[in-house]
Amino acid sequence: MLIEKMHGCGNDFCVLSYEKGIDYSNLAIKLCNRKTGIGSDGMIVVKTNPLEMLFYNSDGSRAPMCGNGIRCFSKYALEHNLVKRSKFDVLTGAGKLTIEVTQEEPFMCKVNMGSPIFNNSVIRVSDGLDCFGRVINVDDLNITVYSFFMGTIHTVIFVDSFEDEILKHALNISKHKLFNECTNVNFVKIIDKHKIKVKTFERGVYDWTLACGTGCCASVVCANKLGLCYQNVEVELELGSLEIEIKKNQVFMTGPAIKVFECEIEEDKLC
Repeated sequence: MLIEKMHGCGNDFCVLSYEKGIDYSNLAIKLCNRKTGIGSDGMIVVKTNPLEMLFYNSDGSRAPMCGNGIRCFSKYALEHNLVKRSKFDVLTGAGKLTIEVTQEEPFMCKVNMGSPIFNNSVIRVSDGLDCFGRVINVDDLNITVYSFFMGTIHTVIFVDSFEDEILKHALNISKHKLFNECTNVNFVKIIDKHKIKVKTFERGVYDWTLACGTGCCASVVCANKLGLCYQNVEVELELGSLEIEIKKNQVFMTGPAIKVFECEIEEDKLC
């Protein structure tokens, strides 16, 4: 089985071509294990005819979409001649997304990530109360959260510093009883109206990741909606940055994807 290791701003993935008869949920758990597998935040399966991205978290669960993952998927598709032009569509669990390769070396692409959805049934919230600017209690702390769907389920929390005590409660925010399918949690520091910093605790990984593309999009959408930033914003991450732009309620993400290595692996040797 040929596996490629790729990352987008440090958010890393095992990428492979689709084959019938494979339990991909179980394979994701094994491949993503950083002790006994290759190690990654998630696994991307590339389907063709039509071109489709299947995304698995490191715990084996499916996610509708992954922003850094879709850029890695796009680099894979281009390098394997699965696409014949620089602009193409990809099917995902969050719908059809349009990719535009803006630079091949080093690889950069722009993705139309679609529109945010402010609907409790979509984010699987347990009641009907508004979740955009809602106060929830976590570990005896009252926390203002902004939760909605941006490619997947996201919650945005604004902080003055990433040393804030609230970041220590990220896991319990993610698993709060309000969210029937948990939530990704994005802590956002506003630098100015042109730039923000984001640190994301991801559901399905149950840990911090170095970057989250959909989380960056959600953070800009939320900050812009509150008048804290403009519609074209640089999002600074630990290992790079993404450009997020809002146009007519559509969110566009531009950023890199890097191939680290490829290897043949025997599935029966994974545990």
